[in-house]
This record gives sequence, C-alpha cells and structure tokens, in this order.
Amino acid sequence: MPLRIAILVSSYAFLGGAIKYIDQAYDESMGSIRIAKLLAVLSGLLMGTVMVLDGGFSTAFFLAMLISLVVTKKIDNWSFLVGTLIGLLTFLIGGFVWGMDIMLVPLAVFLIAGAVDELADGYAHGRDLGRAVEYFLHYRPFSDFALVIIIVTVPFDWIYMAPYFAFTFSYLLVGMLDEGQVSQSVRVIIRKASQLRP
Repeated sequence: MPLRIAILVSSYAFLGGAIKYIDQAYDESMGSIRIAKLLAVLSGLLMGTVMVLDGGFSTAFFLAMLISLVVTKKIDNWSFLVGTLIGLLTFLIGGFVWGMDIMLVPLAVFLIAGAVDELADGYAHGRDLGRAVEYFLHYRPFSDFALVIIIVTVPFDWIYMAPYFAFTFSYLLVGMLDEGQVSQSVRVIIRKASQLRP
C-alpha cells in the first residue's frame, strides 16, 4: 500500500508539472517546445497507464480532465493533442487487455468540476478581477470541492488526497518557476539572511 501510494503521488506530481510546462511553453513562450513535445508523449503514456492500473479514482480524474479539455476547446496546441490521443489510446489498449474500471458518478462529478474550472480559468485570463479573485479562479478550486464530495459519497479512501494534491501543487509550482516567483522568493530570503550575519 505505501509503495502504491508513493508511485501514484510521483505519477500525479509528474503529470501536473508536465501539463503546466506544456501549457506555458505554447501559451507564454516559457520553456522549450522540444521538451514540451517530449513531455506530451511521456505524459500520455503515464496517464493512460495510471488509469488502467489504479482504476476507479484515476480513471475518473484523468478521463474527466481530458474530456473537459476537449469540450472547453483547451487543446490548442500539437503537444496537448498528441498527449491526449496517446493517453486515451494507452488507456483503451490497456483496458482491453486488463479491463477498465470506469465509475460513472465520480467521472460525472469530476467532469462537471473540471469544465467549470477550465471556464473559470479562461475567464480570469486578461481581466482585472483583483488579485484574490484571479488567484482563486486560476487555482481551479471546483475540482477540490468535487474531490471531497467523491471521497465522502462514493466512497474512496482519503489517501487519494495525496496524489490529487501532488498533481495540483506540482502544476502550481511549475507555473511559479516559469514566472520567476520562486527564484525571486529565494533571492529575498538569502538577502534577508545575509543581513542577519554580524
């Protein structure tokens, strides 16, 4: 069980960071397009594999995410398209061989929350809504609400919060790295620490 959760957490963290990197590389010219293309292939393979091996929760989470990206027309570059196709193909092939565990209620809840998050995030871009509101919408909070609802009602084990938030924090961290926020914070800390020396 600990090894399984560790693998899930690592996989979700990789996928969260990779998806954000690809998004930033194409939309804001931050990072390398070549790396983004490589990450798209790796992410598709990993996502499909995780859905097959973990089953219910991961299938609902990632399948809902892919469907919501298609519905809200967020697949707007080559890498996202290839990653999505590879992820779905890997899931279908693996599911055909080892079986699929698709739970309709969690899928529907995550799908609705994911679509709302995508629309809210898109709405926040390019608008002056205030820092707090923009952060709230860019954070995509509705999937968090969906997670709690699913864990309580389905029920899934609370341990699934670990991989879920690993995905979220990795996604946010890569965004902060690209924007220079982390490096700037580190410089501030070092400067303040140096002022404390005699």
